[in-house]
Amino acid sequence: MQLGWIDFSKEDRDKVHDVMNLLQEQGAVDELGIGLVRDAFANYFFPGTSTVQTRAKYFLIVPYVLKEAADGKYGSNLSTVLKRIDDAERDCGKRLYAKHNGSSNIGIIGARVLPRGWVARRPSSIYWNSIRTYGIFAQDDMSITEMVKLSIFLRKQENSMKLGNRKDDAEDGDKDDKNAGKEYAGRFFELPENHSEDWRENLSIELTAEEAVFLRGRIEHSVPGTLITYLLKNNIDLTKYDSFEVLYEELQERVPEEMAHMMKLACDFNRIVYAARVRYNMILSDGMNPDANEAWNWICENISRITAIDLEDVFQSLSIVNFKLRRFLASMIAALKGKKFELLDEIIIKREIELKTRSRAKLLHKEDYDPNKWVGGGWLDYRFSDAKQIILDIYQGEEGIHVSNE
Repeated sequence: MQLGWIDFSKEDRDKVHDVMNLLQEQGAVDELGIGLVRDAFANYFFPGTSTVQTRAKYFLIVPYVLKEAADGKYGSNLSTVLKRIDDAERDCGKRLYAKHNGSSNIGIIGARVLPRGWVARRPSSIYWNSIRTYGIFAQDDMSITEMVKLSIFLRKQENSMKLGNRKDDAEDGDKDDKNAGKEYAGRFFELPENHSEDWRENLSIELTAEEAVFLRGRIEHSVPGTLITYLLKNNIDLTKYDSFEVLYEELQERVPEEMAHMMKLACDFNRIVYAARVRYNMILSDGMNPDANEAWNWICENISRITAIDLEDVFQSLSIVNFKLRRFLASMIAALKGKKFELLDEIIIKREIELKTRSRAKLLHKEDYDPNKWVGGGWLDYRFSDAKQIILDIYQGEEGIHVSNE
């Protein structure tokens, strides 16, 4: 079955590309439809992050470019401005590529195709929602296209006001407010105080000290009470933790009680999803996948721990209403707890058919897949690794002076 769509604007097209890119992200494949819960936990702990973000520097590069567009440096024609935004981001990519000697493993967007090519999904598309979430862009319900349109309108309005249709000697209350458009446009972006027009010179993927302090402040101010803010405020050394569960085990007695509870629920959910994914790969490979078999042995030894999850608490705490997903998880837990593994297989197969139809369900077409290859992801990360990179970039920009060794 082929899928097509009609988009009526560039913004609509970008939204579709966002969804398509999400489905292609490594580790984000969702064969059993648990993404709703996974993403809800991720947004609770690490709002403003995304699995396609690479480095914290783009939280500054993108608004630097967009502010230039809002200030009129790219012209006053909508399509021209959007094209020049893309050109400016590509130019930044080329500068970063050259600065870091063509390295493709340090998070430079487009490194695989630069300097000659460029990406279909530009940095501003990847980081825009986060820039709004952290208050770097002040109008949190506005798209980039809408921002450009408004800035063009405000500049035209400002120019009209400068022409003035009242004399300079008019009464104070009757004079034109010549700064009205400019004053509003200036509230679009929050940027470091010493941000200068020559920011492209010696552009690096690392944050400057001022940028790091600024970004830390934006996150702490905009998303208080979240795990990402807790980690920053307490200067937690994240190099010690390689998974979300390890982070929870270390911090459960230190974080606020509600946060500890949510982290525990996330870990409980993680284990049951992992069990489902392992069994999925055993079914797909007819028991021939050695990694799945080894993982299944661990699951059998830890069934009581894996099935000790309060689904009611998970769905209620996240305000999620999805009867089919809840029914699938509940029936799967019951089968696993009773060690009814044939029934478990039936439940998993039925779930995939429910999500994809029989013609697209992988488990009904096992012959099309390599039994030695893992399908559908493993342990959930809840975007911890993405938040970790952002925080480590901030620490590095601050030259490590804020990192705690407790």
